Amino acid sequence: MENLQVYQINCIVYMMKNTPLTHVLEKISNFIDTGLGKNDKMLDFHESRGFKNYSHSGFKEIEKDKIYKKGKIYTFSIRCADVVLREYLTKTLPCTSTGTMKGIITTVKFIPKMYIEKIYTLTPALLKLEAGYWRGEIDFSIFEKKITENAIKKAKSIIGEFDKDFVLFKDIKILNQKPIASRYKNISLLGDKFELCIADNEKAQQIAYILLATGVLEGNPRGYGFVNYKSGN
Repeated sequence: MENLQVYQINCIVYMMKNTPLTHVLEKISNFIDTGLGKNDKMLDFHESRGFKNYSHSGFKEIEKDKIYKKGKIYTFSIRCADVVLREYLTKTLPCTSTGTMKGIITTVKFIPKMYIEKIYTLTPALLKLEAGYWRGEIDFSIFEKKITENAIKKAKSIIGEFDKDFVLFKDIKILNQKPIASRYKNISLLGDKFELCIADNEKAQQIAYILLATGVLEGNPRGYGFVNYKSGN
Protein backbone atom coordinates (compact mmCIF):
# COMPACT_ATOMS: atom_id res chain seq x y z
CA MET A 1 0.00 0.00 0.00
CA GLU A 2 3.05 2.22 0.38
CA ASN A 3 3.04 3.08 -3.34
CA LEU A 4 -0.74 3.37 -3.66
CA GLN A 5 -1.99 6.94 -3.92
CA VAL A 6 -5.52 8.19 -4.49
CA TYR A 7 -5.84 11.45 -6.41
CA GLN A 8 -8.79 13.82 -6.59
CA ILE A 9 -9.12 16.06 -9.65
CA ASN A 10 -11.40 19.01 -9.03
CA CYS A 11 -12.83 20.28 -12.31
CA ILE A 12 -14.56 23.63 -12.81
CA VAL A 13 -16.87 23.86 -15.83
CA TYR A 14 -19.02 26.47 -17.51
CA MET A 15 -22.57 25.29 -18.18
CA MET A 16 -23.72 25.77 -21.77
CA LYS A 17 -27.21 24.32 -21.44
CA ASN A 18 -29.81 23.99 -18.68
CA THR A 19 -29.58 20.46 -17.28
CA PRO A 20 -31.89 18.74 -14.77
CA LEU A 21 -30.34 17.03 -11.77
CA THR A 22 -31.41 13.60 -13.06
CA HIS A 23 -29.21 14.09 -16.14
CA VAL A 24 -26.13 15.56 -14.44
CA LEU A 25 -24.17 12.33 -13.93
CA GLU A 26 -24.67 11.36 -17.57
CA LYS A 27 -23.57 14.79 -18.83
CA ILE A 28 -20.46 14.81 -16.65
CA SER A 29 -19.49 11.30 -17.79
CA ASN A 30 -20.00 12.38 -21.42
CA PHE A 31 -17.68 15.33 -20.77
CA ILE A 32 -14.98 13.03 -19.35
CA ASP A 33 -15.47 10.56 -22.21
CA THR A 34 -14.96 13.39 -24.70
CA GLY A 35 -11.67 14.25 -23.02
CA LEU A 36 -10.53 10.62 -23.11
CA GLY A 37 -11.43 10.45 -26.79
CA LYS A 38 -8.83 13.05 -27.70
CA ASN A 39 -5.98 10.55 -27.37
CA ASP A 40 -5.82 7.14 -29.07
CA LYS A 41 -4.38 5.37 -26.03
CA MET A 42 -6.95 6.90 -23.71
CA LEU A 43 -9.73 6.13 -26.17
CA ASP A 44 -8.65 2.47 -26.13
CA PHE A 45 -8.73 2.61 -22.33
CA HIS A 46 -12.22 4.13 -22.40
CA GLU A 47 -13.52 1.49 -24.82
CA SER A 48 -11.83 -1.47 -23.13
CA ARG A 49 -13.67 -3.99 -21.00
CA GLY A 50 -12.99 -4.42 -17.29
CA PHE A 51 -12.62 -2.00 -14.41
CA LYS A 52 -11.63 1.55 -15.26
CA ASN A 53 -10.89 2.25 -11.57
CA TYR A 54 -11.95 5.87 -11.55
CA SER A 55 -15.14 7.51 -10.37
CA HIS A 56 -16.68 10.96 -10.48
CA SER A 57 -19.11 12.98 -8.42
CA GLY A 58 -22.06 15.07 -9.42
CA PHE A 59 -21.93 18.84 -9.14
CA LYS A 60 -20.99 20.01 -5.66
CA GLU A 61 -23.26 23.03 -5.90
CA ILE A 62 -26.95 22.56 -5.05
CA GLU A 63 -29.72 24.10 -7.15
CA LYS A 64 -32.97 24.25 -5.17
CA ASP A 65 -35.10 23.77 -8.27
CA LYS A 66 -32.87 20.86 -9.37
CA ILE A 67 -31.96 22.59 -12.65
CA TYR A 68 -28.32 23.43 -13.36
CA LYS A 69 -28.27 26.69 -15.26
CA LYS A 70 -26.79 27.78 -18.56
CA GLY A 71 -24.16 30.46 -17.97
CA LYS A 72 -23.24 29.37 -14.45
CA ILE A 73 -20.07 27.72 -13.19
CA TYR A 74 -20.09 24.37 -11.38
CA THR A 75 -17.57 21.98 -9.85
CA PHE A 76 -17.24 18.20 -9.78
CA SER A 77 -14.50 15.77 -8.77
CA ILE A 78 -12.85 12.74 -10.36
CA ARG A 79 -10.92 10.25 -8.26
CA CYS A 80 -8.37 7.70 -9.47
CA ALA A 81 -5.25 5.85 -8.34
CA ASP A 82 -3.43 6.03 -11.69
CA VAL A 83 -0.89 8.81 -12.11
CA VAL A 84 -1.03 8.63 -15.93
CA LEU A 85 -4.81 9.05 -15.93
CA ARG A 86 -4.54 11.82 -13.36
CA GLU A 87 -2.02 13.78 -15.43
CA TYR A 88 -3.95 13.28 -18.65
CA LEU A 89 -7.34 14.39 -17.28
CA THR A 90 -5.81 17.31 -15.39
CA LYS A 91 -4.26 18.61 -18.60
CA THR A 92 -7.05 17.73 -21.05
CA LEU A 93 -10.34 18.57 -19.34
CA PRO A 94 -9.79 22.36 -19.21
CA CYS A 95 -9.59 22.19 -23.02
CA THR A 96 -12.63 19.92 -23.41
CA SER A 97 -16.12 20.99 -24.43
CA THR A 98 -19.44 19.28 -25.13
CA GLY A 99 -22.82 20.70 -25.99
CA THR A 100 -23.59 20.83 -22.27
CA MET A 101 -20.44 22.07 -20.56
CA LYS A 102 -17.02 23.56 -21.17
CA GLY A 103 -13.95 22.91 -19.04
CA ILE A 104 -12.27 25.89 -17.36
CA ILE A 105 -9.66 24.68 -14.86
CA THR A 106 -8.58 21.60 -12.93
CA THR A 107 -6.69 21.24 -9.67
CA VAL A 108 -5.35 18.09 -8.00
CA LYS A 109 -5.67 17.03 -4.38
CA PHE A 110 -3.87 14.06 -2.83
CA ILE A 111 -6.13 11.96 -0.60
CA PRO A 112 -3.99 11.00 2.41
CA LYS A 113 -3.74 7.45 3.71
CA MET A 114 -5.57 7.29 7.03
CA TYR A 115 -7.66 5.09 9.25
CA ILE A 116 -11.09 5.08 7.61
CA GLU A 117 -14.02 4.73 9.97
CA LYS A 118 -16.79 5.01 7.39
CA ILE A 119 -17.32 5.52 3.68
CA TYR A 120 -20.59 6.82 2.33
CA THR A 121 -21.90 7.38 -1.17
CA LEU A 122 -22.41 10.89 -2.50
CA THR A 123 -24.01 9.59 -5.69
CA PRO A 124 -26.36 6.60 -5.95
CA ALA A 125 -24.63 3.22 -5.99
CA LEU A 126 -25.77 0.92 -8.78
CA LEU A 127 -26.15 -2.86 -8.76
CA LYS A 128 -26.99 -4.28 -12.19
CA LEU A 129 -29.31 -7.28 -12.28
CA GLU A 130 -31.12 -8.78 -15.26
CA ALA A 131 -34.38 -8.21 -13.40
CA GLY A 132 -33.53 -4.54 -12.81
CA TYR A 133 -33.45 -2.91 -9.39
CA TRP A 134 -32.24 -5.22 -6.60
CA ARG A 135 -34.91 -4.62 -3.95
CA GLY A 136 -37.59 -7.27 -4.22
CA GLU A 137 -35.27 -9.43 -6.34
CA ILE A 138 -32.48 -10.47 -3.95
CA ASP A 139 -32.09 -10.67 -0.18
CA PHE A 140 -30.31 -7.86 1.61
CA SER A 141 -27.56 -10.29 2.66
CA ILE A 142 -26.81 -10.95 -1.02
CA PHE A 143 -26.71 -7.21 -1.69
CA GLU A 144 -24.13 -6.86 1.11
CA LYS A 145 -22.12 -9.75 -0.32
CA LYS A 146 -22.07 -8.19 -3.78
CA ILE A 147 -20.66 -4.95 -2.34
CA THR A 148 -17.73 -6.88 -0.87
CA GLU A 149 -17.20 -9.07 -3.95
CA ASN A 150 -17.13 -6.06 -6.25
CA ALA A 151 -14.70 -4.21 -3.97
CA ILE A 152 -12.33 -7.19 -3.84
CA LYS A 153 -12.30 -7.52 -7.64
CA LYS A 154 -11.43 -3.83 -8.04
CA ALA A 155 -8.70 -4.04 -5.41
CA LYS A 156 -7.17 -7.11 -7.11
CA SER A 157 -7.11 -5.29 -10.44
CA ILE A 158 -4.95 -2.61 -8.79
CA ILE A 159 -2.76 -4.43 -6.23
CA GLY A 160 -2.92 -8.05 -7.36
CA GLU A 161 -4.04 -11.22 -5.59
CA PHE A 162 -4.59 -11.44 -1.84
CA ASP A 163 -6.36 -13.60 0.73
CA LYS A 164 -10.11 -12.98 0.69
CA ASP A 165 -10.62 -14.25 4.26
CA PHE A 166 -11.44 -10.95 5.98
CA VAL A 167 -14.41 -8.72 6.80
CA LEU A 168 -14.70 -5.49 4.81
CA PHE A 169 -17.42 -3.71 6.75
CA LYS A 170 -19.12 -4.21 10.12
CA ASP A 171 -22.39 -2.48 9.32
CA ILE A 172 -24.29 -0.93 6.45
CA LYS A 173 -26.95 1.77 6.57
CA ILE A 174 -29.17 2.62 3.59
CA LEU A 175 -29.56 6.41 3.49
CA ASN A 176 -32.59 6.74 1.18
CA GLN A 177 -36.14 5.51 1.68
CA LYS A 178 -36.96 5.27 -2.02
CA PRO A 179 -34.64 4.32 -4.91
CA ILE A 180 -32.88 7.26 -6.57
CA ALA A 181 -33.29 7.62 -10.33
CA SER A 182 -30.62 8.95 -12.69
CA ARG A 183 -30.84 9.19 -16.46
CA TYR A 184 -28.51 7.19 -18.72
CA LYS A 185 -28.99 6.55 -22.45
CA ASN A 186 -32.69 7.42 -22.34
CA ILE A 187 -33.50 5.12 -19.44
CA SER A 188 -33.70 5.71 -15.69
CA LEU A 189 -31.32 3.67 -13.57
CA LEU A 190 -32.23 3.14 -9.91
CA GLY A 191 -29.61 3.22 -7.18
CA ASP A 192 -29.14 3.78 -3.46
CA LYS A 193 -27.02 5.84 -1.14
CA PHE A 194 -25.52 4.00 1.79
CA GLU A 195 -22.91 4.16 4.52
CA LEU A 196 -20.41 1.41 5.33
CA CYS A 197 -18.75 1.11 8.73
CA ILE A 198 -15.32 -0.22 7.75
CA ALA A 199 -13.87 -3.12 9.71
CA ASP A 200 -10.76 -2.67 11.83
CA ASN A 201 -8.30 -4.85 9.92
CA GLU A 202 -5.45 -4.04 7.54
CA LYS A 203 -7.03 -5.42 4.38
CA ALA A 204 -10.40 -3.73 4.96
CA GLN A 205 -8.62 -0.42 5.50
CA GLN A 206 -6.58 -0.87 2.33
CA ILE A 207 -9.63 -1.68 0.24
CA ALA A 208 -11.64 1.19 1.73
CA TYR A 209 -8.86 3.54 0.60
CA ILE A 210 -8.97 2.04 -2.90
CA LEU A 211 -12.76 2.53 -3.00
CA LEU A 212 -12.21 6.25 -2.56
CA ALA A 213 -10.78 6.12 -6.09
CA THR A 214 -12.86 3.42 -7.74
CA GLY A 215 -16.24 4.00 -6.12
CA VAL A 216 -18.51 1.20 -4.91
CA LEU A 217 -20.52 -1.33 -6.94
CA GLU A 218 -21.01 -0.66 -10.67
CA GLY A 219 -21.13 2.15 -13.23
CA ASN A 220 -18.50 4.27 -11.48
CA PRO A 221 -17.20 5.97 -14.68
CA ARG A 222 -20.84 6.94 -15.25
CA GLY A 223 -20.95 8.68 -11.85
CA TYR A 224 -22.49 5.95 -9.72
CA GLY A 225 -21.15 4.96 -6.31
CA PHE A 226 -18.79 7.92 -5.76
CA VAL A 227 -17.87 7.91 -2.07
CA ASN A 228 -16.61 10.18 0.65
CA TYR A 229 -15.11 9.14 3.97
CA LYS A 230 -15.00 9.76 7.69
CA SER A 231 -11.58 9.21 9.19
CA GLY A 232 -10.94 7.86 12.68
CA ASN A 233 -8.21 8.57 15.18
